[in-house]
Amino acid sequence: MIYPVPQKVNLNGEKIEIKTLSVSGDFKGIAEKVFGDYGISVDGGFNVVFRYENSKRTTYAEEICRLTDEKYIITITKNEIVVVCSCEKSAFRGANTLAKLIVANEACEGTIEDYPLFKKRGYIEGFYGHTWENEKRASVMKLMARYGMNTFFYGPKDDIYHREKWRDLYPEKELSELKALFDLACENYLDFHWAVGPGLTYKYTSEEDFQLLINKIKSIYALGVRNFGLLLDDIPWEFQYDEDAKEFDSIVDAHVYLINKAYQTLKDFDPSISLTVCPTQYSGDANGYYISKFGSGIPSDVNLFWTGAEICSRVLTVREADELANATHHKPLYWDNFPVNDCEMFQEMHLGAIIGRDKELYKSCEGIISNVMEYAECSKIPLLTIGDFLWNPVSYNPEKSLENAHKEILGENAQRFAYFADHLGVSCLSRYSSAFMGNTLSHVAFLEASGKKEEALAYLSEYIKNIYDCYNMLCDTSVPLFDELKKWVRKFGMCCDLLQNIYDAKKSPSKKNLEILEENLKKYNSDGVLLTGFCLREAGEKTIKWLKESL
Repeated sequence: MIYPVPQKVNLNGEKIEIKTLSVSGDFKGIAEKVFGDYGISVDGGFNVVFRYENSKRTTYAEEICRLTDEKYIITITKNEIVVVCSCEKSAFRGANTLAKLIVANEACEGTIEDYPLFKKRGYIEGFYGHTWENEKRASVMKLMARYGMNTFFYGPKDDIYHREKWRDLYPEKELSELKALFDLACENYLDFHWAVGPGLTYKYTSEEDFQLLINKIKSIYALGVRNFGLLLDDIPWEFQYDEDAKEFDSIVDAHVYLINKAYQTLKDFDPSISLTVCPTQYSGDANGYYISKFGSGIPSDVNLFWTGAEICSRVLTVREADELANATHHKPLYWDNFPVNDCEMFQEMHLGAIIGRDKELYKSCEGIISNVMEYAECSKIPLLTIGDFLWNPVSYNPEKSLENAHKEILGENAQRFAYFADHLGVSCLSRYSSAFMGNTLSHVAFLEASGKKEEALAYLSEYIKNIYDCYNMLCDTSVPLFDELKKWVRKFGMCCDLLQNIYDAKKSPSKKNLEILEENLKKYNSDGVLLTGFCLREAGEKTIKWLKESL
């Protein structure tokens, strides 16, 4: 199985062994670059032909009743592979799918007809915390493009030129880095959106502030960027200047005025410019006064960010999307606050798969843009599952997708890593984690209750051996992922020790082992880093109680 799962797969014929390729036809350069990125030689071998075709079958998706520039058709026979596509982007998508088939040794005679269901599929650097370095941005961007994402929003809250110093132009160094990031997005067929957040200090009646805002946008436009975001999230609900309070009846009137004025100015400058906005009310009651007036008052082709019923929504449903569209005359573009772990969530690490999103949501929204964590390497794991879901939500399986994400990021270490990742599923999507550990400890308790003490100890010992093996691997902070996780790895080490204390106490009940267990359980519980579910604490407390009764 390859990911994202293609829409229509009929590869039921004879398996084709492919080691090297000979690429020809249209889009040869794009295809060879993609194959090279997967380590597939294109110096000669099995014949692959990329063929341009601009027709209904290559540009129209029946399920979504929409034209798409990302559809492709792959036909595999004994003698050659033909990839039919309508443009560079669809050739890029087709080449990635074919490369994955070859690497996984899953190329068989038959056909694949594939296209995404969600229109906009991507992520936003919209978190509070340390901004990513461009090297990490590039790594995430390339990976997400390989997994079918097509949109990137730049808007990190702690980029001072995005929010705090929005009036100031970027210095030459920072501007050069943005240009490099934009160019990389283009190379990987990601729509690059640059966003600005002026609302903390913006004066709505000030023509000077407006011109500074437009000049800032034009400075980014000069890099080649044509997609812009105007973010009014997390700002005061009350006017900060007396002149604004006198001019406008309410804050929403000022916001509508700003957006319409900016929209018209930018469209007069270049009609190809697109605008996405985030309102100050970006979640909650879709029929509320602010959001209803806001959405109804701005142009219909302005994309409207919305996080759902909550800031970090557990579920996103078609019903809720339709309700917002009815109130605002805009289908929501979801700003999905998963896997982000900023603000009150800073002690959590969100490494689970995306869940709770309606599989038919693509029919009622403009797309989903996921807000990432300040930890770029860690963000890759949940983002891979998000890419799978957004491409093909109907066939999406969160468990299988997460398993593939672990393999993609960790390779042969994926199985060991699972012992640690078991504890990092807590997020706005689910408050439950540590399923594997919970099942292990439950089985140990069952064996003890059945009078099989030695078998219970052996079972627990094997688990402890495996988690220590995992912990030792994680201690190698030269691995970027493990370096980002070190706060949680440190507590995982405490978890390993605590389980060893439980084992020792069960095997050799003594006052000394009781004291060690009590001390380490207290130490573990006092550490604020969130790791493991209740099962570990329960196992420790029950062992302490048993020891006290036994001694």
